[in-house]
This record gives sequence, C-alpha cells and structure tokens, in this order.
Amino acid sequence: MGLFTRTAKHVAPLPCANVRTATAADAPEVVRLAQSLSIADGGRPSRLTEESYRRDGFGDNPAFSALVAEIDGRIVGYALYFPGYDTDRATRGVYLSDLYVDQAWRRRGVGRALMSATANACKSLGGEWMFWSVLKRNKNARKFYKTMAPELSDVVLCAALGESFRRLSE
Repeated sequence: MGLFTRTAKHVAPLPCANVRTATAADAPEVVRLAQSLSIADGGRPSRLTEESYRRDGFGDNPAFSALVAEIDGRIVGYALYFPGYDTDRATRGVYLSDLYVDQAWRRRGVGRALMSATANACKSLGGEWMFWSVLKRNKNARKFYKTMAPELSDVVLCAALGESFRRLSE
C-alpha cells in the first residue's frame, strides 16, 4: 500500500504582495526594475533615472502614475500608467506603459495583483478601460496577459520615435 501513496512535501506559504502607490522615494527601486524590463525585452538599458522618475512622476503635472508591489518590505515589481481618453466610447481609461516583476517573484500572483490594482486605480479616476502593448516575441508575457484580456487583432500600434518624431514635429 505504501508504494502508491505520496507524502506531501511541506511548502511554505508565499507571502502576499502588498501593492501601493509609488512615491518619489521609490525612485531607486523603480529605476532598477525599469532597467531590468528594458534588458529583458532585449533592448538597451532604460534611460529612466531617479531624477527623471521624480521630475516626471510627481509635482503639479505628473506624466504618469506608478504602483509598486512589496513582499516583506522589498519592492519586487511595478506598474506605470498614464491617463487616456477614447472618443468612440466617450470614456476615460489608462494606458499601462510598464509592468515588471523580478524574475524570482514571477508566477506568484504579483503581476496579477499589479494589474488588478492598476484597473482599480483607473476605475477610481472614472475610467472604464485599460490598454497595454507587449512585444510579439515575449511569449510568456503574452500568455499572462491573455488570462486577463484578449489580444486585439484589428489594431496596429504605430510609434513616431526619434528621427520620425523629429520630422513630424517640425
């Protein structure tokens, strides 16, 4: 009989992630995570600095809002978003610019907690939708996002960056 029974391994419960609004004092950790995100996406390191994070995220006219996820007092993930407006629906919403969780804390609900907190922040601002983008080659992120919302097949993301933006803005 003992050959067919398995002994359960003791698995320590995972600490819950506490998601809170990011502050200017979180700059070093948010910048660290943004750097990790850029490198994970296969790009060069992010140009976000502690100074630009504080300058652009706080004050009278912030360009973005951010949330951080903490476990045992350590920041392990972040979400960065900014407001938007959809004229077709005449509704407010947010564009999720960044979502990143340290590798060691993935698949433990941290990303989902950040997504939920972002949606709730949007809702509290009178918003009714969230948009985000993901690189086609990032299969793990796409799989994660598909558990929450479908990928849109009828939308093409366009971006005027660098030289194309300079020409457009002349």
